[in-house]
Amino acid sequence: MERQNLKLTHGDKLLILLLVTLSVLSFVYNLTAEAEAGRKFIRVEIDGEQVGEYSFTEREERMISFRFGSNNEHIGQIEIKNGRVRMLPMGKELCPQGICTHTGWIEKSYETIVCLPNRIIVSFSEGSAEEEVDGVAY
Repeated sequence: MERQNLKLTHGDKLLILLLVTLSVLSFVYNLTAEAEAGRKFIRVEIDGEQVGEYSFTEREERMISFRFGSNNEHIGQIEIKNGRVRMLPMGKELCPQGICTHTGWIEKSYETIVCLPNRIIVSFSEGSAEEEVDGVAY
């Protein structure tokens, strides 16, 4: 068998450069698109039931309180600041290890705060169904 010398032409190099550039640009766009989206929505679930969904912006700062427990006798709080969310500490009798508090700030759509002893989940959501419908399947 004869060995052929294959060389990249200027067109090949240009095509490779174009593909690499597009890949890098799309990666950067995906990282920044979420931050530019404007409003974010945070959902609080207790024992599998949604008890609240709150919208906020990057500049908004606020505290949200919610009740939980068998008779809603306990109060939990989340803090929203600079487009991020965190759970504030609860007493040791409610949350002995405080893992939900130690989770710290979440800001990406795939991040979640979970308090297992109290069955509380704080996560980002796509927003309320009443606000906008993007498709219907039959």
